Amino acid sequence: MSRARLILAALLVWSVSVAAFALSVPELSGRVNDYANLVNPATEARIDALLAQLEQDKGAQVAVLTIDSLEGEQLEDYSLRVAETWKLGRADEDDGALLLIAKNDRKMRLEVGYGLEPVLSDVLSRRILDQVLRPSFRAGDFDGGIERAVQTIDGLIRGTSTLPPPTVSEVQADLPPKIFGLLWLMFLVPFAFVVVGTNPFQWFLYLFLIPFIGVGGITTISPSAGPFFIVVWLIAAPIVWSFFGRKRKKQKRGKGRRHSGWSGGSWSSGGGGFSSGGGFSGGGGSFGGGGSSSSW
Repeated sequence: MSRARLILAALLVWSVSVAAFALSVPELSGRVNDYANLVNPATEARIDALLAQLEQDKGAQVAVLTIDSLEGEQLEDYSLRVAETWKLGRADEDDGALLLIAKNDRKMRLEVGYGLEPVLSDVLSRRILDQVLRPSFRAGDFDGGIERAVQTIDGLIRGTSTLPPPTVSEVQADLPPKIFGLLWLMFLVPFAFVVVGTNPFQWFLYLFLIPFIGVGGITTISPSAGPFFIVVWLIAAPIVWSFFGRKRKKQKRGKGRRHSGWSGGSWSSGGGGFSSGGGFSGGGGSFGGGGSSSSW
């Protein structure tokens, strides 16, 4: 138990240190949060009106965030953190989306909530970034590019978009990494069973599998899913073992007593949403790393 406590303490210290140096999440001031000053007031008013009408008609919440720099932070990690903090989308539908633009880094991402992934798939999200935003940004038209991207998002959610469906080659290009990720995770399943189903707890294998599980999450879903898979593994494996690994040992001891007459004691251990002053707030939606990233 002392080793487990040391590991948990190290993880806690690591998480606190990472959070201390992380780029802060700005205030949700409205549907358009233009901290990099890329959108003029007239365009911002049109985008805000379009997204307000979308929310009224479909319930989906979409917000835009522009920042000067990521300050060294990973785009996917920061985008997911903003979306989760703002809680865009309805809690029971998870129909939120965030369009993030990092001006000085020349990076952009469309973060998509669980409920919108069928209409804003990874492939379509990437096409919005590459086919709508990138040409405009390279031409210096940040204002118009953001507005056209929001219009495209609006059309996809409403089912009226003129953006052509993905070609067969684009869909096929997106499949191999995900198939590889699923096969990779399936390959790890027997090793995971060894960790959670045997006694004593297999500490070496438990720690050894961490990077491999992260790779599975990255290739199956998205880069930001890797840390999520790792955290789930670190927390869930000991919990599952406490129910199955220990139980198996107790069953073996019980069988030993019946067959040999030996008796002895068994081992046991003791032991809504973000609101802002701007009149617009998230509805409690959840995100899991869906969407896509690009640059210009």
